[in-house]
Amino acid sequence: MFHAIEKFRRPAQVLLGLIAVSFVGFGLVGFQLSNNKDYIVRVGNQVITRQDVDRAMDNMQQAGGAPSRETVFQTLLDQAYLMEGAQRLGIVVSDTQIKQSIVDNPIFHDASGKFDSALFQSIIQRTYGNEEFFMREERQRLTVLSLLNTLGHGATSDAQALQVINAQLAPRYARSVPIVADAFASKVAVNDAALQKYYDEHKKEYVLPEAVKFEYVLFSPEDLIAKQTVSDEEIQQAFAQSKNTMGKRRVAHILFEATDDASRAKVKEEAEKVAAELKNNPEKFAQLAKQYSKDSGSKDKGGDLGEFSKDGELAALTSETLESTAFTLASGQVSGVVESEFGFHILRVSDVSGNDLASQKEKLLAQIKEKKANTAYNKLRDDFADASFNQAEALKPSADKFGLTVQNSNDWVTRKSNDVPAAVLEVLFSEDMKTKKHNSDAIVVQGKTWFVRVLEARAEANQAFDAVKDKVKTDFVANESQRLAKAEAEKMLADLRAGKKVELAWSPVQAVVPQQIQAAMPADAYAQFMAAVPKNGQPAFALLNMQPALQLVEVQKIEAFGSDNPLLPQAKKFALQNNSNNLIEAFIDGMRGQIKTKQGLQTLNHEE
Repeated sequence: MFHAIEKFRRPAQVLLGLIAVSFVGFGLVGFQLSNNKDYIVRVGNQVITRQDVDRAMDNMQQAGGAPSRETVFQTLLDQAYLMEGAQRLGIVVSDTQIKQSIVDNPIFHDASGKFDSALFQSIIQRTYGNEEFFMREERQRLTVLSLLNTLGHGATSDAQALQVINAQLAPRYARSVPIVADAFASKVAVNDAALQKYYDEHKKEYVLPEAVKFEYVLFSPEDLIAKQTVSDEEIQQAFAQSKNTMGKRRVAHILFEATDDASRAKVKEEAEKVAAELKNNPEKFAQLAKQYSKDSGSKDKGGDLGEFSKDGELAALTSETLESTAFTLASGQVSGVVESEFGFHILRVSDVSGNDLASQKEKLLAQIKEKKANTAYNKLRDDFADASFNQAEALKPSADKFGLTVQNSNDWVTRKSNDVPAAVLEVLFSEDMKTKKHNSDAIVVQGKTWFVRVLEARAEANQAFDAVKDKVKTDFVANESQRLAKAEAEKMLADLRAGKKVELAWSPVQAVVPQQIQAAMPADAYAQFMAAVPKNGQPAFALLNMQPALQLVEVQKIEAFGSDNPLLPQAKKFALQNNSNNLIEAFIDGMRGQIKTKQGLQTLNHEE
């Protein structure tokens, strides 16, 4: 049972995990204010729309999950209560916090561990479609995390921490034996009467769901990049327009921090005095940075921030104003006073390189092609929409006209398909599409455009017993085999607990760390395993439902840790996080009692 579960390299890794709350990292949906009732439900000022559920479903499916719409909706509902509650507590996340979070996020770091702006933009475009949506989601994510930190503030005793260590990390020496249902299949009595009865009791399982077969055309800007041509004249022109913003340069600054409006005028006056001195003596920049700068991370280095290209990296670290200013300066030049949300800055640029045409030609070529591809993509989408509207009975004429390929779904597709985006399914299952079988309008999903047309539509229908008899037989035998296996396993469990000898092919005894197996086990099975605690030197037994087989488990002993365990400090943090989860659930329950909800005109499911 346990051999396939990979062990953690160090127990401390378990204790330093993130808070296990389902909506953290869920793929937050951008709630919006709405003055009409075009939503499913309003929670205070937060609204949840069917489009929010669709997007969350797509996010989860792309991550490999298969959640139900009800599960996703309930998670979004909890998230809405958290966001509304955070606002009521005055929890606000600033732009600076968001920028710092982005810079610190290792997913956006290059191989050297440094923030990579190009990587950031690539991930954002691929995952979110645009930077604006990502920033909105990041603000909400940090708001929720700030709330979690607020709710989770408290203390944990050594005794509580020790309980955590023993519950999560104390090795349990156990062995197991599978009770395989297939071994009981030969004992199942099969006859038409039994099959008919099983069919009548499980008719809902044999309903043929509503489905469609469809054809589609799919394209994106990436599909058009290779088709774009760029002349030398266009490259020369682009280089001339952006020469001063290209290449890399080393940037240093002196920060005069202004924390409030009252001190801002005085701080600016001081910055202007230093700027005037540097205008006459630019070589004193490093000296004055050490003397005046409030940036503790760079002042001792003469204000040096590092080397940057104009791709948003410096803007993410400081501000867009500072980046745009830095890329107007020549090598060795010092700026005047530049204002930002942090206060006032004086910049100096040095080591400008890579701003010649030869070194930038490939980059310019790619940028121009990408820009042309986006323009061509928008035009193609509009032109294809016009053409497919005028010849609405088939996609092929329009596809042939624009050199595109018509693809077919081939198999029947239901409303629950994980292979087709939710927005496309909504169009396919609209009554107009199913009855008229005309070409759809453009459907844009994550930067790609779909045009679809229903070829065949199948209504939901009950399947006759004779039509599904073979499947009924398979299901009946499997169900009965499971019942017989469970009955036999429960008898064995009772005998083992009574101290009777039972001949079983036990696996070798293994040392099992609970935290290592929890994620690989159903919650009920894990609870049963944890409840099996040996007493008075006698083993404890449990029956675990580990599909596809039941597992009889014998826990022989538990090696508990003592108070001298070196993991105690980490365990305290982990115990505090567990306490936070309970507080969060209580907070949401409290918000349900305080915040009014209002039903909108939308329904959760598209077919309703």
